[in-house]
Amino acid sequence: MIPLEEFRSENAEIKDLCNILNVSVDQYSLRRNSIVCELIDRFVERVNAHLVHEDRSIYRDLLKKHTQEADQVADHFLGNTQELKRIFGEYKRDWCRKPHSEKDHAEYVDESKDMFKMVCDRIEFEENKIFPYFE
Repeated sequence: MIPLEEFRSENAEIKDLCNILNVSVDQYSLRRNSIVCELIDRFVERVNAHLVHEDRSIYRDLLKKHTQEADQVADHFLGNTQELKRIFGEYKRDWCRKPHSEKDHAEYVDESKDMFKMVCDRIEFEENKIFPYFE
């Protein structure tokens, strides 16, 4: 049985971190702030753990449904998971560790906000397309 309440709880924490970080990354003065860096590390760890947790249960069980629609959702799920893992690997290394000028900050803000949106879109996809298969 898929632990939907666990996944929903993980999603809620990830959304909260997205909301806090979405505001924090705008501030160049917080670029190397230890608390913001800790939140970014926590965000990346929580998303990665969530993806692994889902991959071990949801993806496999979606494939067992043996319907064209479930297969399409599983394909989208897998492709999105791989892309998120790639993006997170690059992002975590750069955000708090790589020095940059205030002039370059806008690029980091845009990258961060795009990533937060991608994660929130993924959560919405899970809530609306994946979880209904298991309710």
